Amino acid sequence: MWYMNEEREQLAKMAHDFAESEIRPFVREMEEHDAFPTEIIRKAGELGLIALMFPEQIGGMGPKWVESGLMLEEFGKVSNCVANAFASIHAGCALILQTGNADLIQKVVIPAMMGTVVTASAQSEPTGGTRLDDFTCTASVENSEIVINGGKIFCTNAGHADYYTINCKTKEPYAAPFGNHTLVLVEKDTPGFKVGHIENKIGWHGSSTGQLYFNNCRVPMSNIIATFDMDEKMVAAGAFSVSILMGAAALGTAEGVFEKALAYAKERKHGDESIYDKYQAMRHRFAELKMEIELLRGLVYGVLADLDNGNYNVNIPAVAAKVKGAEICEHVASECIALCGGNGTIVENDFERYLRDAKMNCTAGMSVHHLTDMIADWLR
Repeated sequence: MWYMNEEREQLAKMAHDFAESEIRPFVREMEEHDAFPTEIIRKAGELGLIALMFPEQIGGMGPKWVESGLMLEEFGKVSNCVANAFASIHAGCALILQTGNADLIQKVVIPAMMGTVVTASAQSEPTGGTRLDDFTCTASVENSEIVINGGKIFCTNAGHADYYTINCKTKEPYAAPFGNHTLVLVEKDTPGFKVGHIENKIGWHGSSTGQLYFNNCRVPMSNIIATFDMDEKMVAAGAFSVSILMGAAALGTAEGVFEKALAYAKERKHGDESIYDKYQAMRHRFAELKMEIELLRGLVYGVLADLDNGNYNVNIPAVAAKVKGAEICEHVASECIALCGGNGTIVENDFERYLRDAKMNCTAGMSVHHLTDMIADWLR
């Protein structure tokens, strides 16, 4: 591939070996008991894999965007759930890095990079998903504290995170430098903060998604990550990094289920021939799926290479990688089940898990419909 070199080949092999030795044996535990991959995150941190996504100024290795994509692609081949857990680590730290709060970088970002703490980012609310104008979770200033009241839904890593970044509507009247929204860091044991119901989802078993409640939850002013006047376009613009990382994870998942189905088709016999060799229609369907995967690969690594080259004007293609990655991943997984016939539907054969996890990509972070709407707004 055009984006590969010897160093990246070695990194991809390292990520592949890690996925096979650490992630694959844990998949069944995740599926059967919804177990959170805490040890996997810790071990990846020890190996320096998470550091690929973080800047050298804080002890990271980059960010090396292509290398980060290679890591999540390899993880995604085994588990889309685990791959996106690592994308969530970056999402939970991205705005802290962007605002440059040295104390919070030391307290939260560096330990997250080392795999010793878990972060979460909470945006969505029942009243309007990620529509900022509809938020009801508020932050007000009392003396030297921020007081949070309200709730959030669909928070990834709920109940397992050590730190939560909460986007609140700043309660008026507010004084400068506060804008109409305040992004606040909340530690897991803060009085007035409670993790509520954990959802039973179609996929991503092992990724805890739940509700958060704040009842006069008080945090120090030093826990303010950012204060801003924002609209929805700016929210989406800030989401490009997690979008492209989710696109890389979706690419890996599409490849993982494709390779599994192709191997099955070449082994399954009808008479003296494999079903792959015997049926031209089947070969053509595999060829069409492979073309879709390669189109997604070009989009994902084109954006990642741009980022490595210092071109950050990639909002639309980065978000497109998430949207099209979700769609292609789901389509490939569904077709692969059909190509494997009845065996594709059996839980123990592990095809249907790819489809269930692929479906989660269509709604996670921001839904594909919401992100598509954002792109339409950018084109105005």
